[in-house]
Amino acid sequence: MNGTDTPQSTAAAGTAAPARTRSKARSREILGRVWASPTGKFSVLMIAALVLVACLADLLVTHSPTEQVLSETNQPPSWMGGEGGHLLGTDPLGRDVFSRILVGLRLSLVIGFLTATATALIGLTLGLLAGYYERFLGGLLMRLADIQFAVPFAAVGIALAAFAGPGIALLMAVLAFWGWTNYARTIVSSVQQTKRLDFVTAARTAGASPVRVLVRHIAPNVLGPVIILWSTSVGTLILVESSLSLLGLGVQPPDFSLGSMLADAQKTLRLSWWAAVFPGVGIASVVIAFNLLGDSLRDAFNPALSSIAENDPELT
Repeated sequence: MNGTDTPQSTAAAGTAAPARTRSKARSREILGRVWASPTGKFSVLMIAALVLVACLADLLVTHSPTEQVLSETNQPPSWMGGEGGHLLGTDPLGRDVFSRILVGLRLSLVIGFLTATATALIGLTLGLLAGYYERFLGGLLMRLADIQFAVPFAAVGIALAAFAGPGIALLMAVLAFWGWTNYARTIVSSVQQTKRLDFVTAARTAGASPVRVLVRHIAPNVLGPVIILWSTSVGTLILVESSLSLLGLGVQPPDFSLGSMLADAQKTLRLSWWAAVFPGVGIASVVIAFNLLGDSLRDAFNPALSSIAENDPELT
């Protein structure tokens, strides 16, 4: 035995190695369940298609998404008799709706992905701290979460927009810091239970620092609810961004997203319904895809609950 090894450190290492192996096997098992599910497979393929379209938007556009052709304003889709070869028509400024949807989808997905990821990281970090240091810090963070739940998000967004001005960076920052409470409240009890398990106790006994215990031993065991929340929050955040754009607090020109397209078209809905309906269909497609992925992940992490729901229709 190496002179620096101790029985405690050897036991902790022996306990941690199988735990990591089980974690990898568990991840492969969950991914397999998602892909084996018809809903999971459909949602993965749908999200992949949306991401691919967004990445190739510059190659797929048929017209300039920002060029204003005032002689072609409010043109219906070409398959409805519209002129100019606009597949989904034009908006009140003569811009091609199809091309704008492709480019706007990219920004909407970027906002949804980055904001959801930042929110998950903040919520996971604070949830781990609240569960590990449950006496003082945990109580303080949970009371802060309760206060934040009591304040309407729209009021905060309007106040910040009035103070600092609307913009993408501010919008994403507000959404990220405002959504951490869902993650923290979801995992805090799991963290409190996990930190009392034998392999965590062995790691602490071996001299592992709190950071190492949290990152290497506790976090992998509470990632399931975080991943499920992340997948559903991407679509939710895109909806929130769309709502704020309708209030004039979201994406500002010359940038545009699906939500801001919907906001621009609401004033002329009777003249060019297609300018609002088709971006709305795009938003709905993204939200449905990520919500279906969240449902599939939930069933994959909890196969027993899925089996019970299938055998007892009254629970669904």
